[in-house]
Amino acid sequence: MLTLHNWLSFYEKNYVCVGRVTGRFYGEDGLPTPALTQVEAAITRGLEANKLQLQEKQTFPPCNAEWSSARGSRLWCSQKRGFNSSLALASGSLKHACHRLILQFL
Repeated sequence: MLTLHNWLSFYEKNYVCVGRVTGRFYGEDGLPTPALTQVEAAITRGLEANKLQLQEKQTFPPCNAEWSSARGSRLWCSQKRGFNSSLALASGSLKHACHRLILQFL
């Protein structure tokens, strides 16, 4: 839905609206259909989710991972993450960070 929103934003900035196509999103009277209302609601939810995700990423920047046959796996996090990684090992917070890291690779 957000891709559709991005395309529409581009279209509105670069082209002049000359009318609406009757169909799924606009009726013959030119008014929005319930389908358009649902799409707009989904776009609003997606924009809000992106905003929350950005805020979370600023608070908890993603961790880094690498693997080599010589050294094996290595995981490290930025000092800006808001926690000390050595303390995180003892408290279990690193488990949460690793879980998030795994999700990033999926």
